[in-house]
Amino acid sequence: MNIKHDYSYLEMGNRDLLIEKGYADLDINSLNFDRFYTEEQREENCKISHTMTTEQWSKYCDEISKEIYTKLLPIAELINSKFKLYQYNENVLYKGDWDLFFYSNQGWNNKDYFEHMQLSFNDKRTVEENKKLLDELLEIFNNLDVKGVQCRIQYEAREHKEDIKKIANNICKRLLNTFINYQGNTGKIKVVDQYENEMVYGFFKKRSKSKYYKVSDEYLVLNY
Repeated sequence: MNIKHDYSYLEMGNRDLLIEKGYADLDINSLNFDRFYTEEQREENCKISHTMTTEQWSKYCDEISKEIYTKLLPIAELINSKFKLYQYNENVLYKGDWDLFFYSNQGWNNKDYFEHMQLSFNDKRTVEENKKLLDELLEIFNNLDVKGVQCRIQYEAREHKEDIKKIANNICKRLLNTFINYQGNTGKIKVVDQYENEMVYGFFKKRSKSKYYKVSDEYLVLNY
């Protein structure tokens, strides 16, 4: 099995910087299982496609899909035998303490079998618990002799939301009604509402009297 570590989610909203500055922790979002082709296999498939009619190619693709299903199903069964797999094991309840959330494209692909499956981690678990679970899963995967399958590990940032919010509010108080550059625009941060004694802030572009943008707590803590 080919293992790929995917950190692309961290690039959205500078979440990698949040981790670097201690405002978030590296967490695991999901494991995504699909077919895996080497570059040579991709080229070979391209050549094959040019020798077939549309109907023949469609039949060939269906055969490949069924083949990947015969490889993914035993993996799902193995994981289910060792962990609490919600939406795969009917005895595992969502309100319970499940380990992984199972999803597949069965039905969505207009087939009665799946060719893609995803195992999402439980965000009610701690980062440390999810990391321990990933290590246990990788130990299993490393001992599997399965060719043509890729497990893409999708990482994400678990933000320290309360800390970020508190720091961002202090920044807003400090910058209140002062001209600043916010995401490439000149303007001021002002109070726009109040909720249970907590101020709500908005960014008003220069010369704007009523239209404002909701301030990003993450942007503030990283830039001010």
